[in-house]
Amino acid sequence: MRPAHIRLAAVAGVLAVVVGVATAFVVGRDNPAQPAAIASPTTTTVVPAGDSDAPPKDVTGPAPTPNPKPPVDRTADAAKATAVSFLRELGMRDPVAATYRKTGAATAEVGIHPRAGEGGRPLDQITTRVQLHRYTNGWVPTGAKAVNAIEVEQPLPFSRVRSPLPVSGMSVAYEGTVHVTVTEDRRGADRVLGRTFVNGGADTLAPFSGQVRFTRPTGDAGWVVFTPDSGADLGIFSATAVRVRFVNSDHKPQILGVVTDPRPAASSQLVTLTGSGTLTVGVKAFAVEELRVLLVPSGTGGRPHAKLLGVDRSSEDGERWSVSWRYPDQPIHGHLLIQASGRGGTVEHDGIAVSHA
Repeated sequence: MRPAHIRLAAVAGVLAVVVGVATAFVVGRDNPAQPAAIASPTTTTVVPAGDSDAPPKDVTGPAPTPNPKPPVDRTADAAKATAVSFLRELGMRDPVAATYRKTGAATAEVGIHPRAGEGGRPLDQITTRVQLHRYTNGWVPTGAKAVNAIEVEQPLPFSRVRSPLPVSGMSVAYEGTVHVTVTEDRRGADRVLGRTFVNGGADTLAPFSGQVRFTRPTGDAGWVVFTPDSGADLGIFSATAVRVRFVNSDHKPQILGVVTDPRPAASSQLVTLTGSGTLTVGVKAFAVEELRVLLVPSGTGGRPHAKLLGVDRSSEDGERWSVSWRYPDQPIHGHLLIQASGRGGTVEHDGIAVSHA
């Protein structure tokens, strides 16, 4: 064969091979039984039987995310810990914080009960509710109330008190006995200043009254704690605690406010009297042992001619004082002079004028 013919035959052979390969590639793409390439197995799909139109489900995707646990309420935990510590200091054995409830932007109430009662019997009923206030450094107790056991009328919370301290209210306890303790704040366990007991109801709430004498405090604040007798030596089961401030001999008396009946005119401090009637002067003050109200005549040099309208030596709660005067139907022009005296001295208030045409 001549060389030209050989070269043509070789070229034809190469073309035949190329066409054959291309034909096989096209046939392979059109025939599902013969894939042209094998893909790497990155995803496996499952088609549900009998539902060829359903979309495939990815069974090798990421695992479902578990439900997150609720966040820990550290505010409630801190309030409960403070309430438990407070009741333990008052004498409750193994107190348990059962509930937490917000009562304001910075206040809360925690329900407390002893873990066990007589004979080790578990308890789960709240016996005391502790009121707390949250400051920058944490929660601080502001009071406590024994549930359905003790309601205190005197002393009022945060009032100024001195010995002997009148106490009153309603209570129910074993044989009617309620223990009253006055304590003073100090680092560690509070200092006990005085103790007594009063008698209220034995089966239902009934009135109690009395007074507790206590030694002179060295600080400014403390507690008056009321605990019902349980009849068993198991510590206290509930408590009502009233926050108080003490009047010490070095406290100078202060007049915090004065109101009159009839009231002064809205535009001035002038009380106008008509006919005959009663003028009542109410004063809020502390560190006071005696309150005197006088009427000073108008004009210069009127104080030596002041008329004493009344004296109060027995305040309701150590802060609220009152004097009433029956005025005659005759001309009066002057001003009230209020004198509050205590062991720390005397203070005066003379800003209210009185007129009777």
